[in-house]
Amino acid sequence: MIPRCEAINRCGDDPYGDVTVSKRVFILGLDALSPKIVERLVEEGSLPNFQKLMERGAFSKALPAIPAQTPENWTTVATGAWPGTHGITMWGRHDHGELVTERKADEAMSSNLCKAEYLWEAAGRQGLRSIVFYFVGYPPTTDKAVYVDWFWRPGDYYFEICRAACYLSYIPERVKDSIRKRRQAFRSTAFLVEFEEAVDWVNVPESRSTPLEAEIRVEPKMGGRGVTYYALLLDTEGEGYDSCLLAREKDGRKALCTLRPGEWSEWYREEFEVGGEVKVGTVRFKLVELSRDGSRFRLYRSQVYPIHGFTHPPELSEELVERFGPYINEGVSRLFFLGLVDEKTLIEEFDYQIRWISRAAEYLMDKYEASIFIMHWHFIDTLQHRVLGLADPEGGMYDPSRSREAMRLLKLGYRIADRLVGGFLKLVDSRTYLIVVSDHGNVPNRKRYSIVRALAERGLVRVERGPDGRERVDWTRSKVFVDLTNVYVNLKSRYAGGVVEDSEYEEVRRRVIDALRSCKDQDGEYVVLLALRREDAPLVGLWGPHVGDVVFVYSQGFTWGVEGFERESVKVGGANHGPQPPTAETDLASNYAALFIVGPRVKKGYRRPIDFLGPAQLVDVAPTACYLLGIDPPRHSQGRILYDFLEGWDVSEMVRERKPLKFPKALAPIKGDVTDLV
Repeated sequence: MIPRCEAINRCGDDPYGDVTVSKRVFILGLDALSPKIVERLVEEGSLPNFQKLMERGAFSKALPAIPAQTPENWTTVATGAWPGTHGITMWGRHDHGELVTERKADEAMSSNLCKAEYLWEAAGRQGLRSIVFYFVGYPPTTDKAVYVDWFWRPGDYYFEICRAACYLSYIPERVKDSIRKRRQAFRSTAFLVEFEEAVDWVNVPESRSTPLEAEIRVEPKMGGRGVTYYALLLDTEGEGYDSCLLAREKDGRKALCTLRPGEWSEWYREEFEVGGEVKVGTVRFKLVELSRDGSRFRLYRSQVYPIHGFTHPPELSEELVERFGPYINEGVSRLFFLGLVDEKTLIEEFDYQIRWISRAAEYLMDKYEASIFIMHWHFIDTLQHRVLGLADPEGGMYDPSRSREAMRLLKLGYRIADRLVGGFLKLVDSRTYLIVVSDHGNVPNRKRYSIVRALAERGLVRVERGPDGRERVDWTRSKVFVDLTNVYVNLKSRYAGGVVEDSEYEEVRRRVIDALRSCKDQDGEYVVLLALRREDAPLVGLWGPHVGDVVFVYSQGFTWGVEGFERESVKVGGANHGPQPPTAETDLASNYAALFIVGPRVKKGYRRPIDFLGPAQLVDVAPTACYLLGIDPPRHSQGRILYDFLEGWDVSEMVRERKPLKFPKALAPIKGDVTDLV
């Protein structure tokens, strides 16, 4: 029985806390944190704060909802509801009356699509305040919650004015491959600059070599009016260029800063015009590299966020900036993986961000007398998509010569996450709980297989050859639409421009399931682990009008190739979580989520016995957090309270004396369903 509270979490019938003290729960969401990798690195002694979590609290693998993706599972954590209930059953949603291809992907994290009550809404109706930090569930839905930033989509930031960027005079050798693979990402984050002999400057500092100048332009990512700085290379010691002066105009006395390699500037406030609106944002630089002859120059710029409006209430933004400095997110990671900035810069940016988050979290909880802090942090997922397949021998492109470096980078990312955990561990006391949870894990890809080709060969998908000779799918004329692990029948009665009659529905669906279950690659491996009708999908937590007519999950190691048309599977690298079973594991990695709880009266050093109790599930997080606070869970919550994590709950297997039984007659051998014998 969950204890009830009227307004504040001071419940007389609450067995898990001092009845006179209001309690707090911090929920730290670490995207894609893998329980197996954490255990391995803790055992090595590489993650001291995760080690403290495990020694001082309780730990379990946690089963994600299907598909094991970000929007579905963070919404599950936030509501305690299965995707069938909260309505986000894929990366977005398909609504009746629209084109079958309309998927609302940009709203996947938003409250616009969620049909279930959030944890902070449930707390709010019971009189408690919450802090929602870079999480799903926006725009704001209750005045009892304070929001900081919105989690829009990985690698893109809703309130960001300018992406983090690097200005460079040459293309480093290790960057060239990144440009080839991700040209668009490179263009939006890297800008080649040309240095020439400086002209029209006044009050130039002494330089033993001819000063060289270049323009540094800071442009809003969505277009508009930006800011131009002038960079001036100086030789102050007669041994070649050793410093870079930055100024808004060509006047040495009005320089903003003079940087040597490895040094950061202060933050500067600048005006940007975006969408006809003037926004004040914050800019800072780091001189990453400067060769003595001036030919090799790299200047990093942090993300530009506004000083106003990235919070709810909007005016809170300026207060946080004044107290803790300008806000940034994880923009540096894109540049690091493109090879544009070094590891030291990556670590310095994350050190700044982590320090900002942990200080702001404590301040906001005190300022608003809040009971819940819930946040999301994405870097582990970004990292694992890129390096896990190289570190794990089961990866399709695993290379022993590259595995040591990949494992080192993987460990680096988990150590950064460990620092974030440490900032929150310090807040745990006699009235405070810390829950650390991920939305899924990650496992290496081995093969890509074209489900589209398999369906096209059965006449279910229309593939046409364009003027350039390349094959393309015409989804509007196809009988079905494939959206990740959902297949939607393009019914005339359901979708605008649909092509399938209601009378054909079951036959089309039967052919889809037959095709999926028959997919076998040239090595004899089945590509699809399971394929279910919508009516059978409640087996995996999926139901309702937004789930596919057919739901499927790839076999372990296979990844989606929706736009590919290969007739055979193709060996691929990288790592993924969404297409593969939530239970997929290798010796190194796991697609399970991770769950840790530490706080008053939580068992110390407890590891849930998975073989006996099974894993925890992500639907369990919200109701368990509410139980710890002494309040009712969200009203659509379908999870359980994790009593076994708490002191006083004995979950050891029952051992009973086996007593002899005499039956009237011996059973006949079972030749089918046991009820056939009745």
